Amino acid sequence: MLPKAAAAIRTQIKLHGGNEVCFVCTLDEDGHLATARKVAAGDVQSVLALPGVAERGEVLVHNHPSGELTPSDADMEVAYRLHGNGVGFAIVDNEATRVYFVTEVPTSKALVHVDADAVDVALGPYGLIAQAMRQVHGAREYEDRPSQRAMAVQVTAAFNEGGVALLEAGTGVGKSLGYLVPALRWAAANGERTIVSTNTITLQEQLVAKDLPFLQRALSDQPVRFALLKGWRNYLCLYRLEQAQGAGAALFEDNATEEVAKIAEWALRTKDGSLSDLATAPRPDVWDEVAAEPDLCGRLKCSFYNDCFLFKARKEAANADVVVVNHHLLLSDLAVRRQAQNWDDAAVLPAYKRLVVDEGHHLEDAAASHLGSSITRRALARMFNRLERRGKGLLPALSARLAGSKDLLSVASLDLVNERLFSSAVTARDRVQLLFELLGAVLEMQGTPVMRLTGEFQQHDLWRNGIDSTLKELLNEIDALATGLKVVRERLESDQKRAEELAPLLNEVRAVMRRLGSAGDALAKGLMPPADGPPVVRWMEFQGKPTAPERNLAVHCVPLDLAPVLREDLFERVETAVITSATLSTHGGFDFLEQRLGIDDARRSKRTAVFPSPFDYPTQAMLVVPTDLPAPNENAREHFAAVSRHLRDLMTASDGGIFALFTSHRDVREMAEWLRGPGNGGGWPLLVHGEEPRDILLQRFRDAGRAVLLGTATFWEGVDVPGDALRGLLIAKLPFRVPTEPMVAAQCEAIEARGGNSFGEFMLPHASLRLKQGFGRLIRTGTDAGVVVLSDPRVVTKRYGRELLDALPPAKRVVGAWGDIRGEVSRFYRQRRPQP
Repeated sequence: MLPKAAAAIRTQIKLHGGNEVCFVCTLDEDGHLATARKVAAGDVQSVLALPGVAERGEVLVHNHPSGELTPSDADMEVAYRLHGNGVGFAIVDNEATRVYFVTEVPTSKALVHVDADAVDVALGPYGLIAQAMRQVHGAREYEDRPSQRAMAVQVTAAFNEGGVALLEAGTGVGKSLGYLVPALRWAAANGERTIVSTNTITLQEQLVAKDLPFLQRALSDQPVRFALLKGWRNYLCLYRLEQAQGAGAALFEDNATEEVAKIAEWALRTKDGSLSDLATAPRPDVWDEVAAEPDLCGRLKCSFYNDCFLFKARKEAANADVVVVNHHLLLSDLAVRRQAQNWDDAAVLPAYKRLVVDEGHHLEDAAASHLGSSITRRALARMFNRLERRGKGLLPALSARLAGSKDLLSVASLDLVNERLFSSAVTARDRVQLLFELLGAVLEMQGTPVMRLTGEFQQHDLWRNGIDSTLKELLNEIDALATGLKVVRERLESDQKRAEELAPLLNEVRAVMRRLGSAGDALAKGLMPPADGPPVVRWMEFQGKPTAPERNLAVHCVPLDLAPVLREDLFERVETAVITSATLSTHGGFDFLEQRLGIDDARRSKRTAVFPSPFDYPTQAMLVVPTDLPAPNENAREHFAAVSRHLRDLMTASDGGIFALFTSHRDVREMAEWLRGPGNGGGWPLLVHGEEPRDILLQRFRDAGRAVLLGTATFWEGVDVPGDALRGLLIAKLPFRVPTEPMVAAQCEAIEARGGNSFGEFMLPHASLRLKQGFGRLIRTGTDAGVVVLSDPRVVTKRYGRELLDALPPAKRVVGAWGDIRGEVSRFYRQRRPQP
C-alpha cells in the first residue's frame, strides 16, 4: 500500500472512532493501493458495501477494528459479487499497515469474437446439432433450416459487435436454437451470461425442459450451464414457514394451519421449493405467510440460508451461461435497478450485459404493468387481514407476545398496539371498503366495467361527496399505522434480547406496512396524481365475473410513454440486445416496434432482419376470405350469423380439428350457445375458452383429434398444436384493439395531438401483429395442412386490407362469396384425406 492511500485510510478510521469504514481504492501499475476515498462508515462490527460505488479495475476496501483480517461469510459474499463486476475486495487493519486481498482485481481481457461460420456449421447438416439429433431420433429427424442458420449468424454478429438486433423469425425457423447456440458459444469464449426472457410459460418450459438440455448433450465441446429463475414470491421461505407453524392459531383462521402443515411436508421432498411444484396451490392468504419476500429476507444471517430454495436458484443463475426468465421478472429487475440506480450488481436478476427478448412484441405491455402502479380492493383487503381479522393476524400475535412480559417497555408497547394500531387497522379497513364501494358506484353509473380517469374525475359528484375525503382518511390511517409501529419497534430495540425475540414478528408487520405504503402511493397516483408530473394514463376497472358476490376493482396508473425508459434503462445498459418473435415487422419494416420500444432513438448500433418460414404455404395452407357478409362494425348480428355458417361448413369439411378465434369473450359464449343448439353442433367435441383452464382445453383438443375449440386472446398466440389435431382455423374478425381501452385511447389521442394518424400508426400495426400470430397457429410443421377462413370482408374492401394480407404467409388465396368458394374448402380436405 502506498503512503498516500494508507494515510487517507488511517485518517478516516480515526475520525469515525475506530469503527468500520469502507473505501474505494485505485491501484498503481504494480498493483499497490495508490489512493483511497471513503464511501461509507459503520459500527465496530459492520459497514455497508454499497453497490456500484467502485468501478471495474478498482478495489473496495474496509477495515476490521479487531485486527483479525480473516474474511467473514458476509465478506466472502460481497467479494464474490464484486468480482463478477471486475472489482477487487480487501481488508485492512486500523493502522493501514496490513492488507488482506480477498479477491484481486480481475485481469481485464479482450473479448473473444465467436466465429459466425463455426456457428453456421454447428447448426448445419454435418454439425454437432445434426449429429445429436440423429443419435437420438434416427437419420430422418434432422432437418436443415437455412433460415435458422442465417438467424444464428446475425445473432452472433450482435454478440460480437454489440447493439440491438430485431430479428423476425417465421414459424418453423427454430429461433430458440438460433439464439441459444450463439449465446452458449459466447459464454464459452468470454464467460458472460445471457438473460433470455420470454412472455409465456409454454416457451419457458420448452427452453429449460427441451432445448437447453438437448444443447447440453449436443455441444459436447463445451460446458452448458443454464437456470430458470422465478420471482421471489414463487419460492417457499423456510424461515417464514417455521414462523407460521409457530404462530399457529394466533395468525390463521379456519383450517389454514392444516394447509401450512401440508406445505411443511412438501418442503421436505420438493427439489426447487417453487409454487408450481405443489400439486394443489394453497390459498393465497396462506402462501402470503410462507412465500419468500425480499424485505423479510435475512440472507446470510438466516439459519436456513444453506437450504434456501430461492438462493439455491439464484446461485445456479449466477453460475449459468443462460438464465431463462419471463418478461415480468425482467421488468421487475429493471424497476428495482431504476429505483436503486444499480446497473452493475445483482438485483432481482444477476448482473448481465447480454439479453435476448423472445416473444418481443409483448415487451411494451409487460413494461406497462411493471413500470406503472396498480392496486386492487382484494390486495388491500388481504394486507389489512394479515394485520388483523376477527382476532387473528400479525397484530393479535404481537399483542399476545407482548402480554407475556411485564417490563415497562413491553407494557407500554402493548398499550400502543391495543389502543392505536388495532384501531387504525380497523378504521383503515373500513375506509378501504367504503372507498372501493364508491369507486364501484362510479363504474356502475358509467355503465361500463372500465373507466379512464382524467382531470374531469375530480368534478364527479361522488368524488366531492365521499371519494376524496375517504381516500385522504385511508392514507392518514396508513401513516398512523406506520408511525405507531415505528414507535413500538424503537422501544423494543432498546432491549436487545427482547428485540431479538420479537424481530421475526416485527419484521412481518413492518413488511406489510411497507406494502400498505406502496398501495397508498398507488391509490394516490391513480386517483389524484400531481398536476406537474409526467403524462400518465389512469383508469379503474372491475375484475372477475360480474356474478361474483364482491367484484374485485383495480386502479391503474401507467406512464404514457414507456419508450424512453426502455431505451435508457434497458437497451442502452446492455452490450447486446436481441429482440425476436415470429411477428415483429409491420408495413414491411420494423419502424413501429422500434418506436414503441425506444430503439428508434437509441445511440447503439442496430440491425434488423426477417427470416421467412421454411414451410411450403402455397401447398400446405389455403386462406379463404368470404365477401358476401357485412363488416362486423356495420351489422354485428348479420356478421355473427354469417360467421356461424362459415364455422359450421368448415367443421363439416374438415371433420373438426378447428380453432375458432374471436376478439371478445362475449362472442365466444354466444357461439358456444349457438353450437349447442339443436342441429348445430354436429357431434364434434366442443371446447370453450373460460369453461376450463387453457392447458386442460389444449390437452383435450389434442387427444380428441376432431374437436372444435372456441377461444380468444390467449389462443391467438403461444399455442402449439402440431399435427392433424389442428387442421382448420376460423378468424371471426380483424383483431383491432378496442379504441375505448384507456391505454389505446390515450395513445391515439397523443398521436393525433402531434398531427399523426392514430389508425395508421397504432391501430393497424397492432392488428397486423395479432393477425399474423393468429394465422401462425395453423401450420407448425412441414407436414401440417389446413384452411384459414378470415370472415371479415374489410381485408378486401378497405384500402388497408392489402397491407394486412401481404403481411400473412403466402398461402393460396381464395376470395369470393361463401356459396361459391366453400367447395374449394371441401376439395382441399378431400385431397388430403386418406382414401379407404
